[in-house]
Amino acid sequence: MKNSTLTPVLLGILLVFALGTLGLTYLNVQTIREARSLQDVANRINTLRATLDSLAREAIAYSQTNPAIDPILISVGLKNPPANQGSGNRPGSR
Repeated sequence: MKNSTLTPVLLGILLVFALGTLGLTYLNVQTIREARSLQDVANRINTLRATLDSLAREAIAYSQTNPAIDPILISVGLKNPPANQGSGNRPGSR
């Protein structure tokens, strides 16, 4: 009985595909781990942003009753500086 060369060739191709599948599976697992890690970081950032937004809203509300905080709010950009009320350089005044 003569041995066919087709069997070793097919086994070699199967081995290449199996190793390729193993490599792609490993890369997929690593990518999913990284994505989960980045999702955790994004969740922490969103929580921090919500906390800071709440703090900013409370500081602006506090400035209604205590305007001494206005310079701090102006310096961080939460409130616009007051317009110069005494000068005649306002737009529309002639």
